[in-house]
This record gives sequence, C-alpha cells and structure tokens, in this order.
Amino acid sequence: MISFFNYLLILNVFMGAFSYLYASFDFCIGYIFIIVFLCAYILRYRNISVNPTFLALLLILAVSSFVNVCFGNDTFFYMSKQIIGISVTGIAYYLLFKINNFEFDKLFKIYLRVALVVAVIGIFQEFNWLIGFERGYDYSSLIPKWTFARTASGVLRVNSIFMEPSHFAITMSPAFFVALSNIFKSNSLRLKSKLSSAIIMISYVLTFSAIACVGIFISLWLILFTFKKFKHMLLVLGLMMVFIYASYWYVPGIQKRADSVVQLIDGSKKATDVHLSVHTVVSHAFVACKTFAMSPMFGHGLGSHPISYDRFIRSGISCGLWKEGITETNKADASSLLVRLVSETGLVGVIAVLFFIWKFRVKKSGNRELYIVNNAVFVLFILQLLKQGHYFYNGLFFFVWLYYVSGKVYREGELKDC
Repeated sequence: MISFFNYLLILNVFMGAFSYLYASFDFCIGYIFIIVFLCAYILRYRNISVNPTFLALLLILAVSSFVNVCFGNDTFFYMSKQIIGISVTGIAYYLLFKINNFEFDKLFKIYLRVALVVAVIGIFQEFNWLIGFERGYDYSSLIPKWTFARTASGVLRVNSIFMEPSHFAITMSPAFFVALSNIFKSNSLRLKSKLSSAIIMISYVLTFSAIACVGIFISLWLILFTFKKFKHMLLVLGLMMVFIYASYWYVPGIQKRADSVVQLIDGSKKATDVHLSVHTVVSHAFVACKTFAMSPMFGHGLGSHPISYDRFIRSGISCGLWKEGITETNKADASSLLVRLVSETGLVGVIAVLFFIWKFRVKKSGNRELYIVNNAVFVLFILQLLKQGHYFYNGLFFFVWLYYVSGKVYREGELKDC
C-alpha cells in the first residue's frame, strides 16, 4: 500500500496540466490523489503529525493575511484558497516521507522513474511533429490545460504532458541534473543506462525554453565544483561558454529576452514594447515593490497579488509599464515565486524561504548521492523563484521536504527527528 501511495503522490508532481477551472478554482486531478492519501493515512494511523516549524510559519502568514483581509488588501476567498492548498499539500507530502521513514533517496528514485517516462513522451511528441502526425504531438484533447508551443522557426517546443515548456523545464530540472551528473560521473542514483540520461537531457533541451537554459547553466556550474582535477573543471567551463554562446544565437527566445533587458536598461524601449515575458516580470516586480513599500514586513497577504496588481499597475504608465489593452499575463501568480513572496509575504516570507534554502543546502559531501539529490532540488528552487509563482503547483512540497530531509541528514550525520 505504501508503494502505491508513493507513486500516486509523486505522479501528482507531473499532473499540473490535468486541471479544470470551476467557480474561479483550478481543481487538479492530482488533488484527488492527495485527499485519498490523507484519508487512508488517518484511517490507518488515527492521527496527523505536522512539522512544527512549517506549522508555525503557516500560522504567522495566515494571521497576517487575515489582518490584510480586514484592511481590504486581500479577500477571504483568495487567502483561504492559498492557506488550504499550502497546508494540505505540505502536510500530505510530509506524511509521505514519514511513512517511508524519511528515506528520501527511495522517493527520489521513484521521481526519476516517472520523469524518464515523461521525457520519453516528450521525445515521442517531437518525433510525431517531424513526421506530421498531429495526434502524436497535440495532446490538447486529452489534457485540459495542455498548450501547443512552437519556436519562431516553427519547430515544436516539447512540453510532454505539462501545460507549457517552462513547466516541463522546472519540474524536470532535478532529473536533468541527475542525468547530466551521470554523464560526467557515475553514482548510486544513476539511471538504467546512459541512454536514459540522454533521453532526459535531449527532451529538456527540446523545450527551447529560456528557463531550461538557466537550469542547464546552473547544473553545469554546480557540477563544475565536484571535479578536483583542473582538466575536468576546464572541460565543464568550456562547455558552459559554448552553451551561453549557443543559447543566445540559436535559441530565439533567449536572444529576444536578453535584447529586451538591454533595451530596458539603456532606455531605448519602454517596458510595454519589449518581449512579453520580460514585460511581465518587470510589471509584476513593480507591483511587488509598491506593495512592499506599503507593507514591508508581511506584504498584503497570501493570494493578494491580483488585487495589488489591479491597484498599482496603472501607476506605472509614466515609466511605460502599462497601457490600455495590454495583456495581464500571469496576474494570479506574479510569474515568479520570489516576486510573489515579496508582494504577499514581505520580509518574513522572503527571509524564511531564503534561510531555508541556505540552511539545508548540501555544499559538499562525502556521500555523493546526498549531494546529487539535494542540489538537484536546489536547481528547481532557483528556477521556481525566477519563473513559477504558484505555492503548491506540480507537487512543490514534495521537493521542499526532499530538500529538507536530505539537508538535515547532511547537517546531523543521521536522521534523528524531522
């Protein structure tokens, strides 16, 4: 039974696109998996245990959010939706680790197995695009929130069963890190073969996603410091330089975004005239700064960013951040977890998240498996902070507890209490 729930909840990590909008609420099929698991756990063990630090932080944010609701900065619906989602998914994944005796490597290997299947689907998708078989690459009729994406040159951007390529890039980044590590060095987390590693790496590159390029760069950078011989370090450094050059000149999305940033800095273009994704990040950052200036300690409460956006974005007309008719992209999640944290939780939330990442990071370890697992999740956290602003989308708390447990083992030498 435990093995069944291991796969069920880890499958939820990849189920974000299987979501239906009902009465302003996105109901993901994966939520059913979590509810079934929690019911089964309560019936079996007659109790629910929660990490006290997680509970304390959630309680603080819940109280501050309620205060913001009273002041009109948030709504009860927005607040409760986030608190319920965070608490239920956070507790569920914590209990998943608990019933597995916090054997993080066991659960991570299940994630890798599922990730390999998802990568194979991605390769299959690209192949069917090349031969012109639409049913083999367009899954919009099967997956509710699946979207079709192409590069400027007309090549399909792999997203497999995910909503979009960037979601694939973020959720698959730990698997990519492991695959890349296996190419350079073998370890106990190795996939079945070098072919499996290659499949994951190829599918990742075929997303042609800017955030995937960031993931590849960070992965190469982290792997660079695992080598002791200078020639190996030089090889990885050379690959990084080639990768940066190739990304700019051969991935149109990267070039357009980089050029847009330069144009914003030198003032040759307004934010509303640059690449949409750059404008989206800048406009949400502007709103977050406005919110932070008003409430630096706790922000405007969980789920409040859409309200803050409507309140402040029009004040950005003078600096070219808004104009009539412009698309309000990713207003719900601020397009970045870091930006959303600044807007909704203020210093308390931002410091808590950054401290957590710093405290439980495995910088070096004699146990290579421990280092690989922890740093694979570290890559995902960086990408999540930059791009994806949802608090519990695609099983984020699976990775939170994975990082926490592996980091605690590293700090204490053995797992005593979580």
